[in-house]
Amino acid sequence: MLYLLRHGESTANLNKRYCGITDVELSPLGKKQAKKAALFFEGVNISNIYSSPLKRAFETAKEVSEIKGVGIKTNICLKEVNFGEFENKTWDEMVLQNKSETDNWINLKHKYKFPNGEGYDDIINRICYFLDNIEDNSLIVSHFGVIQSILLYYKIADDNNIWDFHISNCDIVVLNNKKFERIVKLT
Repeated sequence: MLYLLRHGESTANLNKRYCGITDVELSPLGKKQAKKAALFFEGVNISNIYSSPLKRAFETAKEVSEIKGVGIKTNICLKEVNFGEFENKTWDEMVLQNKSETDNWINLKHKYKFPNGEGYDDIINRICYFLDNIEDNSLIVSHFGVIQSILLYYKIADDNNIWDFHISNCDIVVLNNKKFERIVKLT
């Protein structure tokens, strides 16, 4: 089994900012979500916990680590997408700044590459080696874009259905033998 846990609500999520590589804290609600997600793992066999080094993911992973008694291994490849020129901006700010780019993003969806930033192909390229060598019964605590990229890499999702996977803060995607099993929604 492989578990993919999206971090709890961050202060950027609260303010509706597209926060990729910007290192922000969990909101008070995000801290509660992380504690609730950790309780899910009480009776689950977890051998390894991997986390993005960004605070919002690491703080979420820390809650599981404390319950499971398993250390956290951070890996830079698990960082969220770099939104480039759109980093830490609201949708309205992005549209105001560069409407043609936001239109491109809408049209290209996950095939879009952010100006002076990354696209999903970049995430997949940086996580593929890690995923090819991950051990069974591992938990990955990361971000929406990374989790979507994992689903694309394992061919669970594709161009037609990637947006059908609704992954909210502290949702847990459960994979069995690199195949989709379910999304656990705790909040």
